[in-house]
Amino acid sequence: MATAAVEGSTGNSTSRPRSPPHRPRLRDASAAGEKISGPAARRALVGATSIPRFEGALTTPKAAARFLSRDGLVLFDNPDSFLICAFKRDTALCDPELGASAPNQFACPLGCGNAVRTDSHARAAREHADRLDAKAAHLPQPLGDRLRLTADRFRGLADAHDAAAQTAEEALT
Repeated sequence: MATAAVEGSTGNSTSRPRSPPHRPRLRDASAAGEKISGPAARRALVGATSIPRFEGALTTPKAAARFLSRDGLVLFDNPDSFLICAFKRDTALCDPELGASAPNQFACPLGCGNAVRTDSHARAAREHADRLDAKAAHLPQPLGDRLRLTADRFRGLADAHDAAAQTAEEALT
C-alpha cells in the first residue's frame, strides 16, 4: 500500500488559532512516546511508520492532485480541529466531493472514522480552551457562556483522548 504524509494543513479557519508549528509529525510523536487515539489510529500509525518522509513541497495544484490521488493513505494534519485525518473517503463525515482525494477540512465533524489525535493535539485543545475561557471573562454573559461551552467541548476532546490513548506499540497490536 502506498502512503504519504502531507506537511502542514489545508485548514484555514479564523475561529481557532493554529497549533504551534513545532508540533511533531505522527511518526516523530509516536517515536518520542506520545500516545495516540482515534478510530484511525492504527491505520495512521501503520502508514506513518512504513513510508519515507515527505520533505518537499508541492508547487502546483496539478502536482498536489497527482500526489494525493495515488493509491494508499494520506495523512492530513488539521490543527484547526486538533487532529490528523487519515483520509479514507468511505468513512469521511466531512462530506467530501465524489472521488475526492482530500478531506473537507473546513467541515471536520466529531465522530469521524478518519480521526487521529496525539498528546500534542490534546494539549493544544486544552490550551485553546483556556484562551477561550480568558476571552469569555471579558464578554457579555450570553457570548461568554457560548465561549465557555465551546471551551468545555475542547476539553472534552482532550479528556476523551487521554481516556483512550495508547502507545504506538499498543495501537499496533
